Amino acid sequence: MNHPSRRLARAIIPLAMRRWVARLRTIRRPVELLGRWAVGGWHASISPGASARLWRHVHLERAVIVESGTHFHTNDDGEGVRIRIGEGSFIGRQCFLSSGSSITIEREVNVGAGSHLLAAGHVYADPTVPYVTAPVVSYGDMRVGPNVWIGVGSTLIGGIEIGFGTVLAAGSLVRQSLPPLCLAAGRPARMLKVYDWHQKTWLRLPEDGALRDAAVARHLETIPCEADYLRLLAQPQTDLSQP
Repeated sequence: MNHPSRRLARAIIPLAMRRWVARLRTIRRPVELLGRWAVGGWHASISPGASARLWRHVHLERAVIVESGTHFHTNDDGEGVRIRIGEGSFIGRQCFLSSGSSITIEREVNVGAGSHLLAAGHVYADPTVPYVTAPVVSYGDMRVGPNVWIGVGSTLIGGIEIGFGTVLAAGSLVRQSLPPLCLAAGRPARMLKVYDWHQKTWLRLPEDGALRDAAVARHLETIPCEADYLRLLAQPQTDLSQP
């Protein structure tokens, strides 16, 4: 279509219809016609108010719940799953997930309303190029471990990993990976507590840098590996502190 014809079409055809036609052009497989109905596992519940740029890039496992207003954004038209959400996880209202290479949310993760998981962004090297049309850059693979609680309004940025059993307080801004079984808060987020596996209680980390580093190292030496932790989630009566 030449430029005068394109301008005429934009003047006559409503924006909503132009976007609908553009979406039709991306359809390659039946999943794009079926949308949310094709990506959910058994007993998954996806609100009609949830959306995705391309549903073929999204995979939800069994019993996942996705609330209204949540949007899954992927930044290319390629094949393969870019956003995977594990069994029994909950994604609250008005969340935004933008993947570069991938976003993986493991099982039983609770993502509070209004949270943002950002694993991609736009190139800003040349300010004379409109940022909205600038190339997209991937920040890497983002992974949220099993049984993580992401508080309301939190933001995760980059190719980071959040360890299993970790809690992020509401409104946290996380730009670096966090170890398993810790509690972090703030903007930027900072570890405040770790879970003592033997005492079965949360312990506040010391303020002194050297003592803090020693406490974190000791914590990492005493907690179970992720496979054993997953076994505990499946069988709560198991006591991993016993040989």
